[in-house]
Amino acid sequence: MEKTLIINADRCTGCKICELVCSMSKHGEYNPTRSYIKVLSNKDMDVSIPVLRIGCDFCAKCVEFCPSEAIKIVTQQEAAVIRKGSKLGTFPIPLIAKSAL
Repeated sequence: MEKTLIINADRCTGCKICELVCSMSKHGEYNPTRSYIKVLSNKDMDVSIPVLRIGCDFCAKCVEFCPSEAIKIVTQQEAAVIRKGSKLGTFPIPLIAKSAL
């Protein structure tokens, strides 16, 4: 069954621990530029939104180490149900191409 990551933007603090954990897990170094997850932040609006690069294999290390529990992994069916019944701040994490970052 296909999995996807769900983000609760209201809980994301923009700490970027997910970026560090991902890069260490996949490349053996703490280097956010090599991470498959990126946290886009807008300081003026006080919002942070994690997005995925193509290549993420949904290992869930970001989920495991997220201190605010803003990220979780669910099936695509669960994601659809969550999205339909949730407020604006909860949604599947957008998947973007590496060249867009």
